[in-house]
Amino acid sequence: MSNPKTALELMKARYEAYTKGNIEFIKNTHDPKTAKGIDWKEAEEWSKNSKWLGLEIVETIAGTQFDKEGIVEFKARYVDLISGEEVVHHERSYFVKKGRHWYYKGWLPIK
Repeated sequence: MSNPKTALELMKARYEAYTKGNIEFIKNTHDPKTAKGIDWKEAEEWSKNSKWLGLEIVETIAGTQFDKEGIVEFKARYVDLISGEEVVHHERSYFVKKGRHWYYKGWLPIK
């Protein structure tokens, strides 16, 4: 997806990018202000060493095409191909809109 119109669309597109090992998309949709210090090689290895099983959206707060911020809480299930362990990654992602583009800014504590 070239330009997701909502935070939820971006969340789903980022999940899809992780399933395909498309770290360039992950980089390009991460807010540059919070991307410093991220080990992109490690992110790519995690992406490729996982068998992705599905994405469950738990809650969406704001993040419409008319908002400037949004939160998407989700659970992504995957199998770690190295350990064989099934994992549930549970996160509340915080997104911001700059101009016409949504960006992942970081995560928030789960309530």
